[in-house]
Amino acid sequence: MNETITGQLRDYVDNLFVREDEALAFVRRQTAEHGLPQINLQPHEGLMVQLFVRMCAARKVVEVGALAGYSAIWIARALPGDGQLITIDKSSEHCALARAHIQRAGLADKVSVLQGDGRQVLDKLAVDAPFDALFVDADKVSYPHYFSWAAEHLRRGGIVMAHNAFWGGQILSPQSEDDYGLVRFNQMLAEHRSFESTIIEVGDGLALGVKVD
Repeated sequence: MNETITGQLRDYVDNLFVREDEALAFVRRQTAEHGLPQINLQPHEGLMVQLFVRMCAARKVVEVGALAGYSAIWIARALPGDGQLITIDKSSEHCALARAHIQRAGLADKVSVLQGDGRQVLDKLAVDAPFDALFVDADKVSYPHYFSWAAEHLRRGGIVMAHNAFWGGQILSPQSEDDYGLVRFNQMLAEHRSFESTIIEVGDGLALGVKVD
């Protein structure tokens, strides 16, 4: 298919399936107004993450990279009544915005926002393992560490998902530490014997691994 048809089909799917309500649209507007990086998931990516969380019947989910809470809202809405999401961010500003937006969306009872370095917070959360899902959209250089944590602390049938798996094409000619972090993460995901994995060609690439052993 040519690029025109591909774009039209993408719009067709978005118009038919993606329903971004006011709570989610508000988060995206606030992200821009506060001058935060425009690195949220796009609505169609949020829906895909939400569907995967539902498909694995997740109850305990961890997210690294809260930003303003956009992806957390998508994820939390996929959880059952007693489900819990823990979302982590290093920035106090990001955490404050995420808490406000999650509260506004009526999900404060399902989401805990923790401030701190992703690696350190995950190490502390290990005592509550196993978890059902991990979603990563944070510092790229640490992606390999986050995957290693997932491999150890997800249940069988649990999933790990990571945004920016294509990293704007930089994985093809890596130069920076972030580039090499993504390359290493993708290799680890592909080669780990306990996971069946792929990268879904949506947005900047959504890596997905299911723990099968």
